Parts: sequence; structure tokens; C-alpha cells
Amino acid sequence: MKAIIPVAGAGTKLRPHTYTQPKALIPLAGRTILSIIVDQLVESGIREFVFVVGYLGEKIQHYVEKKYPDLTTHFVQQNSREGTGHAILLTKEVVAGDEVLIVLGDTIVEVDFKEVINSPVSVLGVKKVDDPATSA
Repeated sequence: MKAIIPVAGAGTKLRPHTYTQPKALIPLAGRTILSIIVDQLVESGIREFVFVVGYLGEKIQHYVEKKYPDLTTHFVQQNSREGTGHAILLTKEVVAGDEVLIVLGDTIVEVDFKEVINSPVSVLGVKKVDDPATSA
């Protein structure tokens, strides 16, 4: 199983912090958002990752390769901002028919990833919000 983590966005809602740092590398309680996500997945047994990078993608690639040298990592470039679906489509050749777990690179969730991975059916996580227009 491969984990696909889209981290190509520009993080415009977090300006000025994201002018020089990708959103996924913003520190949170002494760790980056991306490290929290990757660590959760590693604890669940995932060892192969596909990162879809774009804005400041070289910083994400450098960070991942330095912090996680023992993982198998792939970096796919998303040159045009055409959304999450497009980002996932770009991984088609790297995924090559394997099972995948897609986890957004800017969203920390409390979930038992082992349970999700071992589910006999496809799983999609959603959360109800009062006003989707203001809950971006």
C-alpha cells in the first residue's frame, strides 16, 4: 500500500507565513504538520509515500528525504493548480495499480489508520460542518 499526500497548495490563507515556507512545513507544537501526518502513517505500517508537490515543493522534498531516509518516497510535480483530483491523477504511473491511502498534507486527523487500512471496503472520511463556506 502506498500513501498519497498532496502538498502542492500555496497556502494563501496562511500568508505571510507561507511566502517562504510550504503550509505542510509550518511548525505546530514543535513539529511540522507533515511530520505529524507521516509519523501517524508510519506507525500504521505505511512505508511508501507519494508526495504531490508544487509551490515550494523542493523544500518539502528536501525535508522528507532528510527526516525520513528509510522510507520509499516519490515526488510528483503538480505544475498547475487544478485541484486535489488532478493531484491524485498525476500519481497514476507511480501508483501502478497498488492500493492507496490518500491523506491531505495539511489536515491533521485523529483516526486509527490501521483500521482504515484493514477495512474490507473503501473508506472516505468526512466531517459535518455548520457552514462549509467558512470552514475551508
